[in-house]
Amino acid sequence: MISRPQQNVTASTAPADRQSQEAAGVRQRSRSLNTFAIPLFAFAFTVAVMFLYRPASQALRGDPALYEYIAQSILRGQVPYRDVIDPKGPGAMYASALAMLIGRAIGLGDIFGVRLFYIVMAGLLSAATYLVAEAYIENKWAAVLAFLIPMIPSHYALMMVSGTQPKLLMMLFGMLSLLMVARDRPLLAGFFSMLSCICWQPGLMFTGVAFLMFSRYLTFWRDRKAIKVVIGAVVPLGLVFLYFGIRGALFDLWAWAFTYDYSVFMPEGKRPVRAALSHLAEIVIQVFGSNFVFLYLAAMGLLIFIALRVRVRLGGNRALQDPSLFKDAIVIPPVVYLIFCVINFQGGPDLIPFFAFIGIFAACFFLVAGRSLSGARFRSSRGCPLVPSQVFPAAAALLVLATVVVVAASYRQEGRTLQEQYQDVEVIASLLKPEDKLYIHGPAEILVLLHRPNMNPYIALNSGADNFIASRTPGGFQAVIDQMEAEAPEIVAMGRLRNVRHRAELEEWVDEHYERLPLPHLESVYIRKAQ
Repeated sequence: MISRPQQNVTASTAPADRQSQEAAGVRQRSRSLNTFAIPLFAFAFTVAVMFLYRPASQALRGDPALYEYIAQSILRGQVPYRDVIDPKGPGAMYASALAMLIGRAIGLGDIFGVRLFYIVMAGLLSAATYLVAEAYIENKWAAVLAFLIPMIPSHYALMMVSGTQPKLLMMLFGMLSLLMVARDRPLLAGFFSMLSCICWQPGLMFTGVAFLMFSRYLTFWRDRKAIKVVIGAVVPLGLVFLYFGIRGALFDLWAWAFTYDYSVFMPEGKRPVRAALSHLAEIVIQVFGSNFVFLYLAAMGLLIFIALRVRVRLGGNRALQDPSLFKDAIVIPPVVYLIFCVINFQGGPDLIPFFAFIGIFAACFFLVAGRSLSGARFRSSRGCPLVPSQVFPAAAALLVLATVVVVAASYRQEGRTLQEQYQDVEVIASLLKPEDKLYIHGPAEILVLLHRPNMNPYIALNSGADNFIASRTPGGFQAVIDQMEAEAPEIVAMGRLRNVRHRAELEEWVDEHYERLPLPHLESVYIRKAQ
Protein backbone atom coordinates (compact mmCIF):
# COMPACT_ATOMS: atom_id res chain seq x y z
CA MET A 1 0.00 0.00 0.00
CA ILE A 2 2.94 2.37 0.66
CA SER A 3 5.04 1.48 -2.36
CA ARG A 4 2.37 2.15 -4.89
CA PRO A 5 1.76 5.81 -4.07
CA GLN A 6 5.56 6.31 -4.09
CA GLN A 7 5.71 4.96 -7.61
CA ASN A 8 2.86 7.23 -8.65
CA VAL A 9 4.61 10.22 -7.13
CA THR A 10 7.85 9.33 -8.87
CA ALA A 11 6.13 8.82 -12.16
CA SER A 12 4.21 12.04 -11.91
CA THR A 13 7.10 14.18 -10.73
CA ALA A 14 9.81 12.79 -13.02
CA PRO A 15 8.58 14.67 -16.11
CA ALA A 16 8.31 17.82 -14.03
CA ASP A 17 11.87 17.34 -12.81
CA ARG A 18 13.06 16.80 -16.35
CA GLN A 19 11.21 19.90 -17.49
CA SER A 20 12.72 21.99 -14.70
CA GLN A 21 16.17 20.64 -15.51
CA GLU A 22 15.68 21.41 -19.18
CA ALA A 23 14.46 24.89 -18.32
CA ALA A 24 17.48 25.39 -16.07
CA GLY A 25 19.73 24.22 -18.90
CA VAL A 26 18.11 26.67 -21.31
CA ARG A 27 18.60 29.49 -18.80
CA GLN A 28 22.22 28.47 -18.30
CA ARG A 29 22.88 28.39 -22.05
CA SER A 30 21.15 31.75 -22.37
CA ARG A 31 23.38 33.21 -19.66
CA SER A 32 26.47 31.72 -21.33
CA LEU A 33 25.40 33.19 -24.66
CA ASN A 34 24.87 36.59 -23.06
CA THR A 35 28.27 36.31 -21.37
CA PHE A 36 30.06 35.92 -24.69
CA ALA A 37 27.67 37.74 -27.03
CA ILE A 38 28.38 41.29 -25.89
CA PRO A 39 32.19 40.93 -25.75
CA LEU A 40 32.05 39.40 -29.24
CA PHE A 41 29.93 42.31 -30.40
CA ALA A 42 32.41 44.75 -28.83
CA PHE A 43 35.24 43.06 -30.71
CA ALA A 44 33.45 42.87 -34.08
CA PHE A 45 32.03 46.38 -33.88
CA THR A 46 35.43 47.88 -33.03
CA VAL A 47 37.16 46.05 -35.86
CA ALA A 48 34.47 47.21 -38.31
CA VAL A 49 34.82 50.83 -37.15
CA MET A 50 38.61 50.70 -37.47
CA PHE A 51 38.33 49.67 -41.13
CA LEU A 52 36.29 52.80 -41.83
CA TYR A 53 39.46 54.79 -41.08
CA ARG A 54 41.31 53.44 -44.15
CA PRO A 55 44.10 51.41 -42.51
CA ALA A 56 45.41 50.26 -45.90
CA SER A 57 46.12 53.80 -47.08
CA GLN A 58 47.16 55.74 -43.96
CA ALA A 59 50.66 57.14 -44.32
CA LEU A 60 53.42 55.60 -42.21
CA ARG A 61 55.26 58.08 -40.03
CA GLY A 62 56.45 58.87 -36.51
CA ASP A 63 56.87 56.27 -33.80
CA PRO A 64 54.89 53.52 -35.60
CA ALA A 65 57.41 53.73 -38.45
CA LEU A 66 60.25 53.30 -35.95
CA TYR A 67 58.60 50.25 -34.36
CA GLU A 68 57.86 48.73 -37.77
CA TYR A 69 61.53 49.16 -38.67
CA ILE A 70 62.56 47.43 -35.44
CA ALA A 71 60.14 44.59 -36.26
CA GLN A 72 61.72 44.17 -39.69
CA SER A 73 65.15 44.23 -38.02
CA ILE A 74 64.07 41.39 -35.72
CA LEU A 75 63.05 39.32 -38.74
CA ARG A 76 66.50 40.03 -40.23
CA GLY A 77 68.03 38.42 -37.14
CA GLN A 78 68.93 41.63 -35.31
CA VAL A 79 68.25 42.23 -31.64
CA PRO A 80 66.64 45.37 -30.17
CA TYR A 81 68.77 47.56 -27.87
CA ARG A 82 71.97 46.15 -29.39
CA ASP A 83 71.39 46.42 -33.15
CA VAL A 84 68.61 49.03 -33.14
CA ILE A 85 67.85 51.31 -30.24
CA ASP A 86 64.55 52.35 -28.66
CA PRO A 87 63.92 52.69 -24.93
CA LYS A 88 60.48 51.07 -24.77
CA GLY A 89 59.90 47.49 -23.69
CA PRO A 90 60.34 44.81 -26.36
CA GLY A 91 56.83 43.30 -26.27
CA ALA A 92 55.15 45.37 -28.98
CA MET A 93 58.16 45.15 -31.31
CA TYR A 94 58.20 41.36 -31.21
CA ALA A 95 54.41 41.28 -31.58
CA SER A 96 54.76 43.36 -34.75
CA ALA A 97 57.53 41.08 -36.00
CA LEU A 98 55.20 38.11 -35.50
CA ALA A 99 52.42 39.97 -37.34
CA MET A 100 54.79 40.64 -40.24
CA LEU A 101 55.86 37.00 -40.33
CA ILE A 102 52.24 35.82 -40.47
CA GLY A 103 51.39 38.51 -43.00
CA ARG A 104 54.19 37.44 -45.30
CA ALA A 105 52.99 33.84 -45.08
CA ILE A 106 49.53 34.80 -46.32
CA GLY A 107 50.64 37.37 -48.88
CA LEU A 108 50.17 40.61 -46.94
CA GLY A 109 52.70 43.41 -46.91
CA ASP A 110 54.58 44.12 -43.69
CA ILE A 111 52.78 47.37 -42.98
CA PHE A 112 49.24 46.12 -43.53
CA GLY A 113 50.01 42.89 -41.67
CA VAL A 114 50.98 44.91 -38.61
CA ARG A 115 47.98 47.21 -38.92
CA LEU A 116 45.60 44.28 -39.22
CA PHE A 117 47.13 42.80 -36.06
CA TYR A 118 46.66 46.01 -34.08
CA ILE A 119 43.10 46.42 -35.34
CA VAL A 120 42.41 42.97 -33.88
CA MET A 121 44.13 44.09 -30.65
CA ALA A 122 41.91 47.18 -30.55
CA GLY A 123 38.88 44.89 -30.83
CA LEU A 124 40.19 42.75 -27.98
CA LEU A 125 40.77 45.86 -25.89
CA SER A 126 37.13 46.85 -26.39
CA ALA A 127 35.99 43.38 -25.31
CA ALA A 128 38.30 43.51 -22.28
CA THR A 129 37.05 47.00 -21.39
CA TYR A 130 33.48 45.71 -21.45
CA LEU A 131 34.32 42.77 -19.19
CA VAL A 132 36.23 44.95 -16.73
CA ALA A 133 33.46 47.54 -16.63
CA GLU A 134 30.83 44.85 -16.05
CA ALA A 135 32.90 43.35 -13.22
CA TYR A 136 33.58 46.65 -11.47
CA ILE A 137 30.40 48.70 -12.00
CA GLU A 138 28.02 45.74 -12.36
CA ASN A 139 25.77 46.93 -15.14
CA LYS A 140 25.75 45.54 -18.69
CA TRP A 141 24.48 48.67 -20.41
CA ALA A 142 27.02 50.83 -18.61
CA ALA A 143 29.72 48.34 -19.63
CA VAL A 144 28.60 48.63 -23.28
CA LEU A 145 28.83 52.39 -22.95
CA ALA A 146 32.34 52.03 -21.49
CA PHE A 147 33.84 50.41 -24.60
CA LEU A 148 31.93 52.68 -27.02
CA ILE A 149 32.95 56.07 -25.60
CA PRO A 150 36.69 55.78 -26.45
CA MET A 151 35.82 55.39 -30.15
CA ILE A 152 34.02 58.72 -30.44
CA PRO A 153 37.15 60.86 -31.10
CA SER A 154 38.50 60.01 -34.53
CA HIS A 155 42.05 60.48 -33.21
CA TYR A 156 41.66 57.29 -31.18
CA ALA A 157 40.87 55.16 -34.22
CA LEU A 158 43.59 56.83 -36.28
CA MET A 159 46.15 55.93 -33.62
CA MET A 160 44.87 52.36 -33.60
CA VAL A 161 45.16 51.91 -37.39
CA SER A 162 48.48 53.69 -37.88
CA GLY A 163 50.66 50.72 -36.92
CA THR A 164 52.52 49.49 -33.88
CA GLN A 165 51.20 50.97 -30.63
CA PRO A 166 53.00 49.70 -27.50
CA LYS A 167 50.51 51.59 -25.33
CA LEU A 168 47.60 49.68 -26.89
CA LEU A 169 49.12 46.35 -25.91
CA MET A 170 50.03 47.76 -22.51
CA MET A 171 46.38 48.61 -21.91
CA LEU A 172 45.05 45.32 -23.28
CA PHE A 173 47.17 43.30 -20.88
CA GLY A 174 46.49 45.82 -18.12
CA MET A 175 42.74 45.42 -18.54
CA LEU A 176 43.13 41.64 -18.49
CA SER A 177 45.10 41.97 -15.25
CA LEU A 178 42.29 44.04 -13.68
CA LEU A 179 39.79 41.43 -14.87
CA MET A 180 41.81 38.69 -13.18
CA VAL A 181 41.86 40.75 -9.98
CA ALA A 182 38.06 40.91 -10.09
CA ARG A 183 37.84 37.15 -10.73
CA ASP A 184 40.28 36.30 -7.92
CA ARG A 185 42.99 34.88 -10.19
CA PRO A 186 46.25 36.19 -8.67
CA LEU A 187 48.64 34.14 -10.82
CA LEU A 188 47.07 35.37 -14.06
CA ALA A 189 46.74 38.91 -12.71
CA GLY A 190 50.50 39.00 -12.14
CA PHE A 191 51.21 37.35 -15.50
CA PHE A 192 49.14 39.79 -17.55
CA SER A 193 50.39 42.79 -15.57
CA MET A 194 54.00 41.97 -16.41
CA LEU A 195 53.11 41.47 -20.08
CA SER A 196 51.71 45.01 -19.88
CA CYS A 197 55.02 46.24 -18.46
CA ILE A 198 57.04 44.39 -21.11
CA CYS A 199 55.08 46.25 -23.81
CA TRP A 200 55.60 49.64 -22.10
CA GLN A 201 57.26 50.09 -18.74
CA PRO A 202 54.48 52.13 -17.03
CA GLY A 203 52.40 48.93 -17.24
CA LEU A 204 54.24 47.94 -14.06
CA MET A 205 51.53 49.90 -12.23
CA PHE A 206 49.14 47.00 -12.90
CA THR A 207 51.52 44.64 -11.12
CA GLY A 208 51.55 46.99 -8.14
CA VAL A 209 47.76 47.21 -8.14
CA ALA A 210 47.36 43.42 -8.25
CA PHE A 211 49.84 42.98 -5.41
CA LEU A 212 48.02 45.58 -3.28
CA MET A 213 44.62 44.02 -3.87
CA PHE A 214 45.62 40.42 -3.20
CA SER A 215 47.57 41.40 -0.09
CA ARG A 216 44.62 43.58 1.02
CA TYR A 217 46.85 46.66 1.16
CA LEU A 218 49.82 44.73 2.59
CA THR A 219 47.83 43.47 5.59
CA PHE A 220 47.12 39.82 4.73
CA TRP A 221 49.52 37.12 3.56
CA ARG A 222 48.21 33.79 4.81
CA ASP A 223 46.43 32.80 1.60
CA ARG A 224 49.65 33.47 -0.38
CA LYS A 225 47.74 35.20 -3.18
CA ALA A 226 50.14 38.15 -3.20
CA ILE A 227 53.02 35.69 -3.64
CA LYS A 228 51.17 34.17 -6.60
CA VAL A 229 50.98 37.63 -8.16
CA VAL A 230 54.76 37.90 -7.89
CA ILE A 231 55.24 34.41 -9.36
CA GLY A 232 52.91 35.21 -12.24
CA ALA A 233 54.84 38.42 -12.94
CA VAL A 234 58.28 36.82 -12.69
CA VAL A 235 57.54 34.21 -15.38
CA PRO A 236 57.30 36.51 -18.45
CA LEU A 237 59.98 38.85 -17.13
CA GLY A 238 62.33 35.92 -16.55
CA LEU A 239 61.70 34.64 -20.08
CA VAL A 240 62.54 38.06 -21.52
CA PHE A 241 65.79 38.25 -19.56
CA LEU A 242 66.64 34.68 -20.57
CA TYR A 243 66.03 35.40 -24.26
CA PHE A 244 68.14 38.55 -24.33
CA GLY A 245 70.82 36.79 -22.29
CA ILE A 246 71.00 33.99 -24.85
CA ARG A 247 71.17 36.57 -27.66
CA GLY A 248 73.99 38.39 -25.88
CA ALA A 249 72.01 41.61 -25.45
CA LEU A 250 70.91 41.47 -21.81
CA PHE A 251 73.14 44.37 -20.74
CA ASP A 252 71.93 46.41 -23.73
CA LEU A 253 68.32 45.71 -22.71
CA TRP A 254 69.03 46.86 -19.17
CA ALA A 255 70.94 49.93 -20.35
CA TRP A 256 68.25 51.22 -22.70
CA ALA A 257 64.98 49.97 -21.20
CA PHE A 258 65.88 50.80 -17.60
CA THR A 259 69.07 52.83 -17.00
CA TYR A 260 68.52 55.28 -19.87
CA ASP A 261 64.81 55.70 -19.11
CA TYR A 262 65.41 56.44 -15.44
CA SER A 263 68.62 58.47 -15.60
CA VAL A 264 68.25 60.33 -18.91
CA PHE A 265 64.85 60.12 -20.64
CA MET A 266 62.71 60.99 -17.61
CA PRO A 267 64.86 63.98 -16.52
CA GLU A 268 65.10 65.21 -20.12
CA GLY A 269 61.33 65.17 -20.54
CA LYS A 270 60.50 66.68 -17.18
CA ARG A 271 58.74 70.04 -17.19
CA PRO A 272 57.60 72.34 -14.38
CA VAL A 273 54.18 71.23 -13.14
CA ARG A 274 52.34 74.20 -14.63
CA ALA A 275 54.01 73.77 -18.02
CA ALA A 276 53.38 70.01 -17.94
CA LEU A 277 49.69 70.48 -17.17
CA SER A 278 49.40 73.12 -19.89
CA HIS A 279 51.02 70.80 -22.45
CA LEU A 280 48.79 67.90 -21.36
CA ALA A 281 45.66 70.08 -21.62
CA GLU A 282 46.69 71.28 -25.08
CA ILE A 283 47.07 67.74 -26.42
CA VAL A 284 43.84 66.59 -24.73
CA ILE A 285 41.88 69.42 -26.36
CA GLN A 286 43.47 68.63 -29.71
CA VAL A 287 42.60 64.92 -29.47
CA PHE A 288 39.10 65.19 -28.00
CA GLY A 289 37.92 68.44 -29.58
CA SER A 290 34.14 68.83 -29.19
CA ASN A 291 33.99 65.51 -27.32
CA PHE A 292 35.73 67.07 -24.34
CA VAL A 293 32.46 66.76 -22.38
CA PHE A 294 33.16 63.06 -21.86
CA LEU A 295 36.28 63.97 -19.91
CA TYR A 296 34.14 65.99 -17.50
CA LEU A 297 31.68 63.13 -17.18
CA ALA A 298 34.53 60.67 -16.60
CA ALA A 299 36.06 62.95 -13.95
CA MET A 300 32.73 63.17 -12.15
CA GLY A 301 32.23 59.41 -12.48
CA LEU A 302 35.71 58.82 -11.02
CA LEU A 303 35.01 61.11 -8.07
CA ILE A 304 31.68 59.38 -7.44
CA PHE A 305 33.33 55.96 -7.59
CA ILE A 306 36.08 57.08 -5.21
CA ALA A 307 33.46 58.46 -2.81
CA LEU A 308 31.66 55.12 -2.80
CA ARG A 309 34.90 53.28 -2.13
CA VAL A 310 35.85 55.68 0.68
CA ARG A 311 32.48 55.07 2.29
CA VAL A 312 33.30 51.36 2.33
CA ARG A 313 36.78 52.04 3.72
CA LEU A 314 35.33 54.06 6.59
CA GLY A 315 33.98 50.79 7.91
CA GLY A 316 37.25 50.29 9.78
CA ASN A 317 39.47 47.20 9.70
CA ARG A 318 36.59 45.02 8.54
CA ALA A 319 36.59 47.00 5.30
CA LEU A 320 39.73 45.13 4.27
CA GLN A 321 37.73 41.88 4.45
CA ASP A 322 34.94 43.26 2.27
CA PRO A 323 34.37 41.10 -0.85
CA SER A 324 34.17 44.26 -2.96
CA LEU A 325 37.66 45.41 -1.95
CA PHE A 326 38.94 44.47 -5.43
CA LYS A 327 36.96 47.40 -6.87
CA ASP A 328 39.64 49.77 -5.56
CA ALA A 329 41.85 48.38 -8.33
CA ILE A 330 40.02 50.28 -11.08
CA VAL A 331 40.78 53.66 -9.47
CA ILE A 332 44.53 53.36 -8.93
CA PRO A 333 45.93 53.00 -12.51
CA PRO A 334 44.41 56.17 -14.03
CA VAL A 335 45.47 58.23 -11.01
CA VAL A 336 49.01 56.83 -11.09
CA TYR A 337 49.24 57.31 -14.85
CA LEU A 338 48.05 60.92 -14.57
CA ILE A 339 50.90 61.58 -12.14
CA PHE A 340 53.28 59.93 -14.61
CA CYS A 341 51.99 62.20 -17.41
CA VAL A 342 52.64 65.29 -15.30
CA ILE A 343 56.23 64.10 -14.93
CA ASN A 344 56.73 63.01 -18.54
CA PHE A 345 54.19 63.47 -21.35
CA GLN A 346 55.21 63.44 -25.01
CA GLY A 347 52.17 63.60 -27.27
CA GLY A 348 48.82 62.22 -28.41
CA PRO A 349 49.64 58.47 -28.21
CA ASP A 350 50.45 58.93 -24.52
CA LEU A 351 46.71 59.46 -24.01
CA ILE A 352 45.90 55.90 -25.13
CA PRO A 353 46.06 54.47 -21.57
CA PHE A 354 43.39 56.96 -20.49
CA PHE A 355 40.74 56.04 -23.05
CA ALA A 356 39.45 52.84 -21.46
CA PHE A 357 39.22 54.51 -18.05
CA ILE A 358 37.46 57.52 -19.55
CA GLY A 359 34.87 55.14 -20.99
CA ILE A 360 34.46 53.22 -17.72
CA PHE A 361 34.06 56.23 -15.45
CA ALA A 362 31.87 58.19 -17.88
CA ALA A 363 29.65 55.09 -17.99
CA CYS A 364 29.71 55.05 -14.19
CA PHE A 365 28.40 58.62 -14.19
CA PHE A 366 25.53 57.70 -16.51
CA LEU A 367 24.69 54.72 -14.31
CA VAL A 368 24.61 56.80 -11.13
CA ALA A 369 22.56 59.48 -12.91
CA GLY A 370 20.08 56.79 -14.00
CA ARG A 371 19.79 55.49 -10.46
CA SER A 372 19.13 59.01 -9.20
CA LEU A 373 16.34 59.38 -11.74
CA SER A 374 14.92 55.99 -10.74
CA GLY A 375 14.75 57.10 -7.13
CA ALA A 376 12.91 60.28 -8.12
CA ARG A 377 10.44 58.36 -10.25
CA PHE A 378 9.74 55.87 -7.48
CA ARG A 379 8.87 58.61 -5.04
CA SER A 380 6.60 60.40 -7.49
CA SER A 381 4.70 57.62 -9.23
CA ARG A 382 5.51 54.37 -7.39
CA GLY A 383 6.85 52.92 -10.61
CA CYS A 384 9.61 50.33 -10.70
CA PRO A 385 12.80 52.11 -9.60
CA LEU A 386 15.01 49.89 -11.75
CA VAL A 387 13.59 50.98 -15.08
CA PRO A 388 15.25 54.42 -15.40
CA SER A 389 18.53 53.06 -14.03
CA GLN A 390 18.59 50.67 -16.99
CA VAL A 391 17.06 52.97 -19.58
CA PHE A 392 19.41 55.90 -18.96
CA PRO A 393 22.73 54.10 -19.65
CA ALA A 394 21.05 52.05 -22.40
CA ALA A 395 19.85 55.19 -24.17
CA ALA A 396 23.28 56.77 -23.76
CA ALA A 397 24.93 53.63 -25.18
CA LEU A 398 22.68 53.60 -28.25
CA LEU A 399 23.28 57.33 -28.83
CA VAL A 400 27.05 56.90 -28.53
CA LEU A 401 26.98 53.87 -30.84
CA ALA A 402 25.16 55.88 -33.49
CA THR A 403 27.64 58.75 -33.04
CA VAL A 404 30.63 56.44 -33.46
CA VAL A 405 29.19 55.02 -36.68
CA VAL A 406 28.34 58.47 -38.12
CA VAL A 407 31.78 59.93 -37.27
CA ALA A 408 33.62 56.93 -38.69
CA ALA A 409 31.49 56.74 -41.85
CA SER A 410 32.04 60.44 -42.54
CA TYR A 411 35.83 60.25 -42.14
CA ARG A 412 37.80 61.52 -45.13
CA GLN A 413 41.53 60.94 -45.32
CA GLU A 414 43.79 63.97 -45.66
CA GLY A 415 47.43 64.26 -46.62
CA ARG A 416 49.58 61.76 -48.42
CA THR A 417 48.67 58.09 -48.59
CA LEU A 418 50.81 55.03 -48.02
CA GLN A 419 50.72 54.28 -51.74
CA GLU A 420 52.12 57.75 -52.49
CA GLN A 421 54.87 57.16 -49.93
CA TYR A 422 55.92 54.05 -51.83
CA GLN A 423 56.19 56.21 -54.96
CA ASP A 424 58.28 58.75 -53.07
CA VAL A 425 60.92 56.23 -51.97
CA GLU A 426 61.23 54.76 -55.45
CA VAL A 427 63.41 57.77 -56.26
CA ILE A 428 65.77 56.83 -53.41
CA ALA A 429 65.72 53.16 -54.43
CA SER A 430 66.79 54.12 -57.96
CA LEU A 431 69.90 55.82 -56.57
CA LEU A 432 71.06 52.85 -54.50
CA LYS A 433 73.10 49.82 -55.42
CA PRO A 434 72.55 46.63 -53.38
CA GLU A 435 75.81 47.17 -51.49
CA ASP A 436 75.15 50.85 -50.68
CA LYS A 437 74.46 51.85 -47.10
CA LEU A 438 71.92 54.28 -45.67
CA TYR A 439 71.91 56.28 -42.50
CA ILE A 440 68.42 57.41 -41.48
CA HIS A 441 67.82 59.51 -38.40
CA GLY A 442 64.12 60.07 -37.72
CA PRO A 443 62.06 59.13 -40.82
CA ALA A 444 62.24 55.37 -40.30
CA GLU A 445 59.45 54.92 -42.85
CA ILE A 446 62.13 55.22 -45.56
CA LEU A 447 63.81 52.07 -44.27
CA VAL A 448 60.51 50.23 -43.82
CA LEU A 449 59.29 51.03 -47.32
CA LEU A 450 62.66 50.15 -48.85
CA HIS A 451 63.12 47.01 -46.72
CA ARG A 452 66.68 48.15 -46.02
CA PRO A 453 68.63 48.08 -42.73
CA ASN A 454 70.05 51.23 -41.19
CA MET A 455 73.80 51.62 -41.19
CA ASN A 456 73.97 51.57 -37.38
CA PRO A 457 71.60 51.31 -34.38
CA TYR A 458 71.31 55.08 -33.92
CA ILE A 459 68.01 55.81 -35.64
CA ALA A 460 66.80 58.20 -32.91
CA LEU A 461 69.34 60.27 -30.95
CA ASN A 462 66.85 62.64 -29.33
CA SER A 463 65.90 63.06 -25.65
CA GLY A 464 69.48 62.69 -24.46
CA ALA A 465 70.13 59.41 -26.28
CA ASP A 466 73.13 60.96 -28.05
CA ASN A 467 74.73 61.95 -24.74
CA PHE A 468 73.99 58.50 -23.31
CA ILE A 469 75.68 56.86 -26.33
CA ALA A 470 78.62 59.25 -26.09
CA SER A 471 79.11 58.34 -22.42
CA ARG A 472 79.34 54.66 -23.39
CA THR A 473 81.66 55.20 -26.40
CA PRO A 474 85.42 55.73 -26.04
CA GLY A 475 86.15 59.07 -27.63
CA GLY A 476 82.64 60.43 -27.05
CA PHE A 477 80.21 61.53 -29.74
CA GLN A 478 82.97 62.55 -32.13
CA ALA A 479 83.98 58.89 -32.23
CA VAL A 480 80.39 58.02 -33.20
CA ILE A 481 80.54 60.48 -36.11
CA ASP A 482 83.96 59.16 -37.16
CA GLN A 483 82.52 55.64 -37.25
CA MET A 484 79.62 56.86 -39.40
CA GLU A 485 81.97 58.60 -41.82
CA ALA A 486 84.07 55.45 -42.07
CA GLU A 487 80.95 53.61 -43.26
CA ALA A 488 80.37 56.30 -45.93
CA PRO A 489 76.61 55.78 -46.41
CA GLU A 490 75.37 56.72 -49.87
CA ILE A 491 72.07 58.20 -48.64
CA VAL A 492 71.51 60.11 -45.40
CA ALA A 493 68.22 61.43 -44.02
CA MET A 494 68.17 63.83 -41.08
CA GLY A 495 64.82 64.35 -39.34
CA ARG A 496 63.52 64.77 -35.80
CA LEU A 497 66.65 66.68 -34.72
CA ARG A 498 64.92 69.20 -32.46
CA ASN A 499 65.84 67.44 -29.19
CA VAL A 500 69.24 66.11 -30.31
CA ARG A 501 71.99 67.62 -28.18
CA HIS A 502 74.72 66.96 -30.76
CA ARG A 503 72.66 68.27 -33.64
CA ALA A 504 75.34 70.76 -34.73
CA GLU A 505 77.99 68.02 -35.12
CA LEU A 506 75.62 65.86 -37.17
CA GLU A 507 74.63 68.74 -39.45
CA GLU A 508 78.28 69.72 -39.89
CA TRP A 509 79.13 66.17 -40.97
CA VAL A 510 76.24 66.11 -43.45
CA ASP A 511 77.09 69.55 -44.89
CA GLU A 512 80.69 68.51 -45.45
CA HIS A 513 80.08 65.21 -47.20
CA TYR A 514 76.53 65.33 -48.65
CA GLU A 515 74.23 67.41 -50.80
CA ARG A 516 70.47 67.68 -50.51
CA LEU A 517 68.24 65.73 -52.88
CA PRO A 518 65.42 67.80 -54.43
CA LEU A 519 62.59 65.49 -53.34
CA PRO A 520 59.21 67.26 -53.04
CA HIS A 521 57.74 65.07 -50.28
CA LEU A 522 60.89 63.88 -48.49
CA GLU A 523 62.72 66.64 -46.72
CA SER A 524 66.28 66.50 -45.41
CA VAL A 525 67.38 63.59 -47.61
CA TYR A 526 70.98 63.82 -48.85
CA ILE A 527 73.25 61.96 -51.27
CA ARG A 528 77.00 61.63 -50.86
CA LYS A 529 79.07 64.11 -52.81
CA ALA A 530 81.19 62.82 -55.64
CA GLN A 531 84.73 62.17 -54.46
